Amino acid sequence: MPRVSGRQPGLIVFGLIWTAFSSVFVVLGLSGLWKAVTVSGWERVPCEIERFEIRANAGKTPAFAADLRFHYEFDGRKYHGSHLWLEKEDGDDYEDLAEIREKFFRGAAGRQIECRVNPERPVESALLGSNAGQILGASCFVVFGLFFVMIGVGLLRLGFKSGGARARSAGSSSDAPPFVTTVFFLFFAVAGLGLLGGLILPKALDWASMQRWKSVDAEVIWSRVKHKSGSDGATYAVDLFYRYEFDGREYRSNRYDILGGSSSGRSGKEAIVKAHPAKSRLEVFVNPVEPWHAVVKRDLGWWGWFALFPLPFLGIGFGGLWWMLRRKGRSPARSETTPPSGRFASSARGQGKSSAVAVSGEWMAVGGGRVKACLGLLFAALFWNGVVSFGVRDAFGGLAGASWIDRISGGGLGLFMIPFVVVGFGLVIATLYTFVAIFGPRYEIQLAEASLKPGKSTIVQWRRVGGWGQPRDFVLLLVGREEATWSQGSSRSTARSVFYEQLLFETTVPLSMLQGRVELRIPDDGVPGFQGRHNKLFWLLSLRAGVPWLPDLRADREFAVVAPTKEELP
Repeated sequence: MPRVSGRQPGLIVFGLIWTAFSSVFVVLGLSGLWKAVTVSGWERVPCEIERFEIRANAGKTPAFAADLRFHYEFDGRKYHGSHLWLEKEDGDDYEDLAEIREKFFRGAAGRQIECRVNPERPVESALLGSNAGQILGASCFVVFGLFFVMIGVGLLRLGFKSGGARARSAGSSSDAPPFVTTVFFLFFAVAGLGLLGGLILPKALDWASMQRWKSVDAEVIWSRVKHKSGSDGATYAVDLFYRYEFDGREYRSNRYDILGGSSSGRSGKEAIVKAHPAKSRLEVFVNPVEPWHAVVKRDLGWWGWFALFPLPFLGIGFGGLWWMLRRKGRSPARSETTPPSGRFASSARGQGKSSAVAVSGEWMAVGGGRVKACLGLLFAALFWNGVVSFGVRDAFGGLAGASWIDRISGGGLGLFMIPFVVVGFGLVIATLYTFVAIFGPRYEIQLAEASLKPGKSTIVQWRRVGGWGQPRDFVLLLVGREEATWSQGSSRSTARSVFYEQLLFETTVPLSMLQGRVELRIPDDGVPGFQGRHNKLFWLLSLRAGVPWLPDLRADREFAVVAPTKEELP
C-alpha cells in the first residue's frame, strides 16, 4: 500500500538547530556593528592631546597600553578624556599603538585633532571612533551568519516541503534545492577569497616589502616566551621587545616575524629567548618609510605553507559552483517530464542506484569497497583538519585574560572557524564509521540467470566469505525501482520510488545466514527494465543484514528484466 508522504522531522530538527546556531553569528555581529557605528556616530569635537605615550609592562597581559590624556569642550564645559577607543586601550603588539601615535599624533603635546563625544553623556569620549577593521569584522560576522542562516532556512523548507503540495513518495529523494547548494558553495568561495585577499596576499606583500627594509642594530629590552592557554592546549610565542635608532630617533617594537601568533612547541622558542637576553644586541630590519615598523625575522620558513590555507575553501566553493553551472547547462531548459504518479509512485525504501550489474552464474561480492571508501575519507579528513588546525590554533592560542565572549569565540576568528571544525569532526566520524564497516560481514550472491522475462524464475544463492560479527537478521528482497528526473526552471529534481517489493528470504538463524539458495520469480505483470532520458525502471536483488555494534550491511545488485518476444506474447 502506498504511504502518504509526511514531513521529515529529522531534517526539520537539524535545520532548526543549524539556524539557531547560525543566528548567534548574526546577533554577535549586529551587536558589534551597532556599537561600532554608534561610536562612529558620536559628535566630532575639537580636542587637544596633553599626553600620548605607550606603557610597556612585561608583567601584564596584554603588555602594552596607551597612556593618553586629552581635553575638549562641549556645551561650554571643559572635559578630560583618556580613552583611545571606547572599549579597548591595550594590546599585545606595540606597533599597533605606535602606528596610531606616530602616524597621526607624532606623540606631541598640544596636537589639535577631533575626538568623539557622546552628545547624551559628554563625559564619555574617545580619541578615535571605531576603526574600519572593527566595522569590517562585525559586518563579516553578520554576513557569515546570514550565509548559514540561509542554508538552515533552506533545510527547513526542504523538511516541510516533503509534506506539502509537492510531496513525493516516502522513499523518494530529491536533489538539494539550488538555492541551498548555491549559498553553500558561494560561502566557501567567498571565505576562500576573504582569506586569500585579507590574510595571505597582505602577508605576501609584507614579505616582499621587508626584503627592502634596512638592517639596523637594536638592544633587547626584554626577552621571554609567552604562554597562551587555549581550548586546544597550550601554545607559545617568542616575545622580544627591543629599541633601535633610525635617522637619529629612537623607536621600539616587539614584532619578531611576519605572521606573528603562537604555536605548540616550547623548546624552540626558549632557545631563541636564551640567545637574546635583555640588554643584548641583535639585528632587526626597519621600514625606511615608516621606521616605527621593524621585524627580527623576515623569512617565511615553513610558515610559507600557510598560504595553502584558502585552497580547500576555494576548491570547494568554485568547484561546486562550476559543477552546478555545468549541471544546469546539461539539463533541459524546460522538461515536459512530470513527477511520477499512480502505480509507480508507491511507497519505497530504496537507497539510490544499484552499485553493480549481475552476470549470469557469476558470484558478486556484497560488502566490498569499504577499504577504498575509508582511505578516501581518511585523506579528506587529514587534509581538511590539518589546514583548519592552523586557524584554530591562531584563534584560540592567546586568550588568557580575555573576556568571556572572546574565550568562546576565539577573539572573533574562532567563531568563523567553528563550522569548519564541525565539518572536520564530521569527516573524522565518517572515517571511523567506514573503518569499522571494513570488519563487518562480507557476502557473495549469485543469480543463475541474470536476464529474466516477466513470469520467469531463477535460483539465487548466497554465501558468507568473511568479516566479523554475527548478523541478528538476514533478508533478501526482490525490488523494482523507478527514477524520474524533471526540471522546473533552473531547479532539477530526481524522485526515486519502489513500485514492487517481494520478500524472498528472511531469517534470524545464524546457520541459515552462512549459505543458502532461494527461488526468485518475476511477476507475470512485471514491468521490463527501461532506460530513458528522464526515466529509468530497473530491478534489484537487495541484501540486508543488521549487525550489532557494526554498521548494517545494505547492498543492491541490479539484473535485467527484458520484454518477451512477439512469439511469447499471449
